[in-house]
Amino acid sequence: MTSPFSFFRNSNLWTDCEACREKVNLSQAGACSQCRRVLCNRHLHGSFVRRLLYDIGLTEAVCAECRAK
Repeated sequence: MTSPFSFFRNSNLWTDCEACREKVNLSQAGACSQCRRVLCNRHLHGSFVRRLLYDIGLTEAVCAECRAK
């Protein structure tokens, strides 16, 4: 019997962050909308506040390097 909440499971797909080369679960990674690199949350958002703004839809996913340019 399957759980009625099976859609809350984490992804089993992994990728490498293009900045730090660490393995990252795809549900915890994203792509920068400007340079299109796949990055972990730390390198994509940079801070908890930026991540929160992205999650509620107020900003787009722009990495720290592109924001600094």
